[in-house]
Amino acid sequence: MKPIAIFLAIGFIYAVFYLAAGFGIPCPFKAVTGLYCPGCGISRMFMYMLRFDFPAAFSSNCAVFCVLPFFVTGVVRHCYRYVRYGTRELSKAENVLVIVLVIVMLAFAVVRNIFPIDILVP
Repeated sequence: MKPIAIFLAIGFIYAVFYLAAGFGIPCPFKAVTGLYCPGCGISRMFMYMLRFDFPAAFSSNCAVFCVLPFFVTGVVRHCYRYVRYGTRELSKAENVLVIVLVIVMLAFAVVRNIFPIDILVP
């Protein structure tokens, strides 16, 4: 639970910085390679989600927007099992979910750099 609290605190501080400064941290992967990583546009996506502008959030990073509910569900299930039963191991379903999410995000990164479709570019 402590890593999740730290992660949420860092996210909150970054959101405040983003809103105050008007810009986010640039993607180091894009700066070095010139290619979009799977996470490019994620800061804007979360800022749009905080404003309940879901179409704009989707257009900022459609892959993360689509897999986010599955990721959150998996994290909540894992935290529940940890609190309830004290187990830290991932279940088979959670392992499969992690593998599928990694494959989806890697495929998204490849596709968004090969095909310059407006919805794929952040």
